[in-house]
Amino acid sequence: MKNFVKKVSSLVVLVAMIFTSFSFVPTKALAADSKTVVFSGSTSVNPLIQALAEAFMAKNPGIKIIEQNVTGSGSGISDAKNSSSTVDFGMSSRALTKDESAVLNQIQICMDGLAVVVNKKNPLNEISPADLYKVFTKDASAATWDQISGSYTKNTKIAPFGREAGSGTRSCFEDFFKVDYGKALPSGYDFKLDGSLSSTGSVQAAIQNNAGAIGYMSLGDMDETKVKALKIEGVEPSKYTVADGTYAIKRPFLLVYNKNKTISPSAQSFLDFIASADGQAIIDKLGFVKNGLVKTKAADITLRSSSVTINTGFSYSLTASFQPADTSDKKLTYTSSNLGVATVSSTGMIKGVGAGTATITVKTTDGSNIIKKCKVTVASPVTGVKLSKSEASVATGKTVTLKATVSPSTAADKNVTWSSSDKTVATVSSTGVVTGKKAGSAVITATTKEGKKTATCKVTVTK
Repeated sequence: MKNFVKKVSSLVVLVAMIFTSFSFVPTKALAADSKTVVFSGSTSVNPLIQALAEAFMAKNPGIKIIEQNVTGSGSGISDAKNSSSTVDFGMSSRALTKDESAVLNQIQICMDGLAVVVNKKNPLNEISPADLYKVFTKDASAATWDQISGSYTKNTKIAPFGREAGSGTRSCFEDFFKVDYGKALPSGYDFKLDGSLSSTGSVQAAIQNNAGAIGYMSLGDMDETKVKALKIEGVEPSKYTVADGTYAIKRPFLLVYNKNKTISPSAQSFLDFIASADGQAIIDKLGFVKNGLVKTKAADITLRSSSVTINTGFSYSLTASFQPADTSDKKLTYTSSNLGVATVSSTGMIKGVGAGTATITVKTTDGSNIIKKCKVTVASPVTGVKLSKSEASVATGKTVTLKATVSPSTAADKNVTWSSSDKTVATVSSTGVVTGKKAGSAVITATTKEGKKTATCKVTVTK
């Protein structure tokens, strides 16, 4: 990774910031309680605050949480800096500057990753920082997607979308190039973009409706059914890769308030809720990175079976259980050694294709590199059974042996059951041995266990 030392340094600074700013204890005495808590600012932070507020107000019906002046242009910081403002907290999706920190107290409620997203039709799954830089600077060598390895092969125009000036999301994106990539986006680059949009929702809509579009947005606000997130430098954006620092494009979600203002009891009650297990569970469920998140890697996995036999055209679900049960990332990859025999889906559904054997390899994706295998034997379904004799004669007290041949030869289950139409005349063992009991005739039937196919032999018993 380019400028590795810078990345490590920035991570250390980030960790330090978390431990110094993460506090829900007010610095001043509580103010008079108005029973209303007002927020303004970041469009990225706002959906999270709304979800937290809904749960909080359900438990505290006497307190009302409201939002006003929700924009992506630093309005939360501006409102918080204004000591006469009625806003209790400004919402910010970027770290405060030195000058802002001199005026404002900050409370980090979580971390967020910034996903680089493309239209779901785009075959691209990963983009390098160098190509991303070319795309957002409208470099001629990245004007169409066929110039980017792994994307469309046709000349589909690349349409980059960004956020408006003053947006915390935009600041985070630009900081990635300046700090981690080591090459800041040039002044005025945004004028060349296909659009500088004013909200997370508008970016997502622009990407969803344009096959050649690319943009960036909050990982927690991203809808995977509408857009596709790209890997950056081989790392998939997730709350865990943000938490452990392996994913580079990340930022804090802050609540800020003027140092000359005091926190009301209602506002403090809401802060306490955010810090509680219930509040942190909401943050985690929405895909944001709760404070102190630690990734639990898999210690082992156990497959439903290590060996299975199925017929062609049939399926078998190869489920896996994790140890420990609270493993954070339970994604697995499944591969088949012989697609002509058996295929396997991304969820572990094995399908028999043709007679033979194949090995299904299952691997964890959380960095634990645990590999387990399942041997799959694919057989053909039973189509019939034939006896060695269709008619036979046996004396009383003597035996005659019948042999059953199940077809096809690649059938998995060749077991048959035997029966006699008249056991007083002749009996038959489980292996096809017929014993004459008294003079007369009886029909011996062989029935396949699979498919219930039958074949018969008429046996005449003589004295």
